[in-house]
Amino acid sequence: MSGPLQRYLDGVSRGEYQPDESQKVALRLLQRLFDEIGASADQKPSGFLSRLVGKKDNPPLIRGLYFWGGVGRGKTFLMDLFYEELPVKQKKRLHFHRFMREVHRKLSDFQGERDPLKKVAASFAGQARIICFDEFFVSDITDAMLLAGL
Repeated sequence: MSGPLQRYLDGVSRGEYQPDESQKVALRLLQRLFDEIGASADQKPSGFLSRLVGKKDNPPLIRGLYFWGGVGRGKTFLMDLFYEELPVKQKKRLHFHRFMREVHRKLSDFQGERDPLKKVAASFAGQARIICFDEFFVSDITDAMLLAGL
């Protein structure tokens, strides 16, 4: 087995990490997500034209995870384990507020164009298949509306 759970267990056995049952519960969820992403990445094109031009059909939608808890519980640590173990090359790890600044900047770049939010979403999708957010917190109604459109 590979992935964030195994890396954590290996680290605990080497004395690098302190065992924490709450983190283990979260890591089982991260491992399941890791396995789903790996299975999705391994899918071969199924249609004749897809095989002919090497284009994959739309992959299945994979729902992400959201962790919340007190300061110092290991949320960022667990996300980093997950991110570092991902076998996907097109991945991005961002602090959420930095991501929102990028969204606003890109919206400004596409100002006056048709469907600017779709262009922003396409821009991010072209950069990364998976985005991991640290410190995800929405307090601005405008940001909430933008996120709903992405």
